[in-house]
Amino acid sequence: MKRFVLALVALGSLALAGCQISQTSATGWGQIASGVGLVIGQTKADEKVAKASAQLSKYCGALQAVAMGATIFAPEKQRNIAVMAAAAVNAVCAKRPADVASALTTAAEAYEAVVAAQQTPGA
Repeated sequence: MKRFVLALVALGSLALAGCQISQTSATGWGQIASGVGLVIGQTKADEKVAKASAQLSKYCGALQAVAMGATIFAPEKQRNIAVMAAAAVNAVCAKRPADVASALTTAAEAYEAVVAAQQTPGA
C-alpha cells in the first residue's frame, strides 16, 4: 500500500511539475509511466506479469500476422482502427514486460504507437 501511495504522489508531482510536455502527449505519458515504475519498484504482481509475458511471447507472431492481415483486408471505414491495433500489438510484442514497472512503460509505448498511427496519412 505504501508503494501505491508513493506512486500516486510521484504521478501527482510529475503532473504538477508541468514537465514541458502536453498532458495528452504520448511521450509525456511514457515519462510518467517510467517515473511511476521507478517508484513502485518490485511488487507481488511482478511474477504474474512475467508469466503473462511468457505466454504472450508464444502468440506474438500469430497476433502480428493477424494484425497485419486486418490492416490489409479491413474495409475502408475500419482501416484506421486496424492500423492502430496493429501498432499497439507491434509495440507490445517488441518490448514484452517482465514486471509491473516495465508493463507501465510498455503500455505507454503502445499508446504512443497508436497515436503515431493515427497521425499517419492514409492510415
